Amino acid sequence: MNNPVFLRGLNKIYSSFDIFFFDLWGVIHNGVQCYSEALKALKNIKKNKKIILISNAPRPNYDVQKFLKKINFSKSFYHLLITSGDVTRSYLKNNYKNKSFYHLGPKRDESLFSNLSLKKTSLNKADFVICTGVNNNKDSIKKYYPILKKINNRKLKMICANPDLIVHRGNVVEYCAGSIAKLYENMGGKVQYFGKPYKYFYEYIFKILKKKYKKKIKKNKILAIGDNLNTDILGANNLNVKNLFIAGGIHKSEWNNHSTNLAKFVFNKNCKINYFQNELTW
Repeated sequence: MNNPVFLRGLNKIYSSFDIFFFDLWGVIHNGVQCYSEALKALKNIKKNKKIILISNAPRPNYDVQKFLKKINFSKSFYHLLITSGDVTRSYLKNNYKNKSFYHLGPKRDESLFSNLSLKKTSLNKADFVICTGVNNNKDSIKKYYPILKKINNRKLKMICANPDLIVHRGNVVEYCAGSIAKLYENMGGKVQYFGKPYKYFYEYIFKILKKKYKKKIKKNKILAIGDNLNTDILGANNLNVKNLFIAGGIHKSEWNNHSTNLAKFVFNKNCKINYFQNELTW
């Protein structure tokens, strides 16, 4: 691995980039409230640069915007919000027209497949499965083994609309769709993921950016900022853009044990870190 640089403030490298890809959960907020220092950074960046929020939320961007509004995070802080839900909808629209599916996830995620030419049905009648997460935030992942066994018996393909394994809502750990999908894969099931760190998600983002800004996006002018090594940082590596790792996010318990030795912390993580901070600061 390389030798990542600790940043006392994002302002130290800010001028080298034109577009900033920001993760939300763990960088901007914790599911309950926004981080004040992160908001200061966004305000300063947005004066002259482009801020693109990229989230693994399994819902369309307009649904996520409603949630952000509840925690006092307004549209004034960014230019675009693109979610794994957006790219999942695009894929379903183009590849699963008039198909029947079984939804494995909470009712709040049903906007993911609204107004598409799809039919929600029972597991026995489904052509494939859409997984958006656990039904209850307090659920253990083991609870889903029986239903996954039934899905596997039918050899159904699973569309995972959120590759994240867990999130911290405040100080409480919650399982995401990625954990269910990984369990299904371990049983021999076939899963297709949409979101960070997968190539299809970034291709979709670049398509949106090119259409909006009418010019070629230079990768050397992009900085990806995130707290998840397996999604945000690996995604930046896959895209071949520089990254800023927020160590006090999803990996904070691991980080606290190795904060004096970053090389030991990321050993076997299979990713390259360019810059890091404990929390996002300007």
